[in-house]
Amino acid sequence: MKMPAESWDQFDDYVIDFAVDRKRRGERIAIVTLVQIEGSSPRPLGAQMAVSESGRWTGYLSGGCIERAVVSEAIAAIQDGENRRVRYGRGSKYFDIQLPCGSAIELVFDVNIADDDLVAIDARLHRRLPAMMHVPSLAGDESETLTRIYAPRTRIIIAGIGPSAVQLSRLGLVTGFEVVLYSPDAETREEILKTPGVEVVPIPSAASLPIVHADRHTAVAVMFHDHEWETNLLPLILETDAFYVGAMGSRKTHQRRLDILARFGVEKEKLGRIRGPAGLFESGKSASSIALSILAEIMQANVSASAGVGLLFDGREISPLPIWEPISQPLAVSCRSGNAAAVR
Repeated sequence: MKMPAESWDQFDDYVIDFAVDRKRRGERIAIVTLVQIEGSSPRPLGAQMAVSESGRWTGYLSGGCIERAVVSEAIAAIQDGENRRVRYGRGSKYFDIQLPCGSAIELVFDVNIADDDLVAIDARLHRRLPAMMHVPSLAGDESETLTRIYAPRTRIIIAGIGPSAVQLSRLGLVTGFEVVLYSPDAETREEILKTPGVEVVPIPSAASLPIVHADRHTAVAVMFHDHEWETNLLPLILETDAFYVGAMGSRKTHQRRLDILARFGVEKEKLGRIRGPAGLFESGKSASSIALSILAEIMQANVSASAGVGLLFDGREISPLPIWEPISQPLAVSCRSGNAAAVR
């Protein structure tokens, strides 16, 4: 992920935008994909690194054991202009590189991926659409097709006022999520504008709420101490595909919240989607502990929401990009903190 200071998050799960950026700068690149695991591995099948011929890279394939060796191998593959498959760990030619518990992994170094394919994948992910990449197997079985499935980056929409909303915005950004903060409070918006990378959307009034289009890779956290804001906002959120909907407050507050929404006609099934009190633990009293508790619950829920993302093994021909489109489109946002002086 490109950071506001024009640097890259080196240990990121998303590497395609980095590859596109280096290509546009005139550098050759290698996309390195984890295609086989024997034993245990801290990274799943389909994990990737992107390495440029200058030695710059992003992504990770282990707990820090082999990344430098992978960069050297990638540069050699780029210079040779040929794809290769390399084994690390047990049974590898690199006897000096050992993996924990005697495990082994195999990586494919693709130096011939087309620029258009990279740009197409990157464009779809920026539009919050799924994408896929063909990865050459290089295993000797020409019928085997490896397909790397990409999902849009997980997004957190935070609707609220005050320090807990600000802290959750900052923690979410550090964790690698896209973060959007909705707030009717000018001070809350101004505070988060000090954190580059968070997108900020004003809520004009309780009677004039933004339309919330959250896709299935989006979590929504409602964080108001004045719970009257929730009465109109939560029904809109419950109409979206968000994989997580949480609302801050005590157990008593949450029951009152459900009773009010039920009187307004919200169906019981939809009310059951609201996690309240939001968070894995309820004893937090500081803004940081509340934010961390909610973020942990979001990440726990995100494990199941990300199911199906990774590497597929299939001998059949595949289309270069997925043919399905999500029903709900992402919410259009107004400005990015650090890039604007005021919220439009």
